[in-house]
Amino acid sequence: MSVGATVAVLAAGAAFAAVAGPWALAGVLLAAQIVLGWAWTRSLGASAGTVALVAGSALACDLAVLWPGDGEAGGHGYDDNGIGTVAGVIGVSLAVTVLYQLARRVHRPGPAAVPAEGRPSRAADRVSGDMAAALGGVAVTAFLTGFLVLRSEAGAPNPADSMVIAGLIGAGTSVLAGRLLAALAGLGRFAAPGGPGSVGGGVARAVVLIAAAFGAMAGAGAGSLYGSLTDLGAAPAAALAAAGAVAAACVSLLLGQTAPEAPSAPDSEPRAGALAPGGLAPGGLASGSPVSGSPASRGVLAPGGALAGVLLGALLPIALAAPMVYLVGRQLPG
Repeated sequence: MSVGATVAVLAAGAAFAAVAGPWALAGVLLAAQIVLGWAWTRSLGASAGTVALVAGSALACDLAVLWPGDGEAGGHGYDDNGIGTVAGVIGVSLAVTVLYQLARRVHRPGPAAVPAEGRPSRAADRVSGDMAAALGGVAVTAFLTGFLVLRSEAGAPNPADSMVIAGLIGAGTSVLAGRLLAALAGLGRFAAPGGPGSVGGGVARAVVLIAAAFGAMAGAGAGSLYGSLTDLGAAPAAALAAAGAVAAACVSLLLGQTAPEAPSAPDSEPRAGALAPGGLAPGGLASGSPVSGSPASRGVLAPGGALAGVLLGALLPIALAAPMVYLVGRQLPG
């Protein structure tokens, strides 16, 4: 339930901030971006410099939308397509990321011993993994800026704050409803091979899929209800909520499907920071997924890995829902 509580707090805080104005929303989103960047890079075992780089990129994206400010509307009109400015900032951030990793490779040549396993590891391998974490972190944190762009653009045919809130309601409800259904179905028990009353992994995957579909429908329904009570209207709100809900459900589905199986022997346990199938870290994304109750998700986490997993499980669906909500919001007729 820690993931659900985190989603509820984030969605509610961002919704109230959207009403208060773009700068208030930017403050909430920046906090979420920094936390998401830390959790992402922490789960993938990235360096401290990469964490700072991802956080700086998120701040630059938000400031690019709001600066120079023009009252509450920010620096962009609805026809200016402010997301283009964000894309430029992302491009610069990616270039800086590449240069930073090249500098690390030049200044840290040669093999180094890995204390956990005692095997040599080339600096190039470490830098490659760090670069992958950095590039992904810059992208996923920038996605959250989509909510801010939609809120900040002046001249939208629909209320900007209501559009953002509808998207947040859809994404948040999708995650909460999906996880609730998975919990009621006993997914934690399904995902524990060899445990009391455990069943095959195929059943667990089916439950995850059903929970994701249920969450998407619940999110669209919640958005429609919100729209019927506001000036936005039921149909536009349902479209925005559905966009956020479906995107969040897809992310939740992937997180649920990538939990590692229980190790058959101590030698098969992955070390902290190693990648699980699908490129996700067992100490990070898997621990934040609905199947984190399995033995495989306990005892193999580095310090902070469990917290990073919870944060990723809550923040990634909201982050990846943002560009979909922005895209639908830009197309809604007045």
